[in-house]
Amino acid sequence: MRNRLQVLLSVMDKDDSLHYVDMLNIRTDVLIINQCGNDNEYEQGGRYGNIYVRESRKRGLSISRNEALENARSDRVILCDNDVRYDDDAFERINAAFDRNPDAGILVFFIERPERKTPVLRKEGPLGKLPSMRIFSPEIAVRRSIIGDLRFDTEFGSGARYSMGEENIFLFRAMDRGIRIVYVPERIAHLLPQESGWFKGYNETFFFDRGAGYEAMDDRLWYFLSLQFLLRKRKLYRNEISMKRAWRSMCDGRREYRIEHKKG
Repeated sequence: MRNRLQVLLSVMDKDDSLHYVDMLNIRTDVLIINQCGNDNEYEQGGRYGNIYVRESRKRGLSISRNEALENARSDRVILCDNDVRYDDDAFERINAAFDRNPDAGILVFFIERPERKTPVLRKEGPLGKLPSMRIFSPEIAVRRSIIGDLRFDTEFGSGARYSMGEENIFLFRAMDRGIRIVYVPERIAHLLPQESGWFKGYNETFFFDRGAGYEAMDDRLWYFLSLQFLLRKRKLYRNEISMKRAWRSMCDGRREYRIEHKKG
């Protein structure tokens, strides 16, 4: 496998997915997974690197991520969504971080967005479970030769049974496997204005899915993870749902997940 960095871009129902290469300022090789009504693949040369496109009839963001990981042509890859615009020097800095951390299976970078203006950690170093809960997918870069068969849980993420939490589950399971994760507090991109495809407000479904996600992440920490979220985010949801109803929904989500997976 090559060491040249490859971007793994997930899109859905796009007639012209190639225009994202320029729009997102992708200045390296890219693999585009376009979940649409076709099964097809093709490639072409681009200004900064090769462009590979796989069209698929499958649905679900985690399914798309996994297909990208399995079909990437480089060992070094970074996840991408269609609302992330990279800085001009992003890929040089991502590669430099890979060079500095040859034993890391996962590197996590900083993407500026409305709810997060500064990096999660101030210094480069190991990423623990609690900070990893503040990471979202396009900040994650992977060395495929180290993560092995680790994949995203297809029950979670946009288009799945539970609408969120797939990246946090992925990071928790990587840590449980002993895969070294390094946080690099360098901005590589910013988020473009775009309406969320999955967030419909702090309603019962949101907390139901969150409760299931925390159970999938670490059942031993479920109460802690759930309570800290309810307390820390109270200002955001208190006008939409009571804490009691939110807690009940999280418990229901956990219960369903445990029943489906025959836990306890």
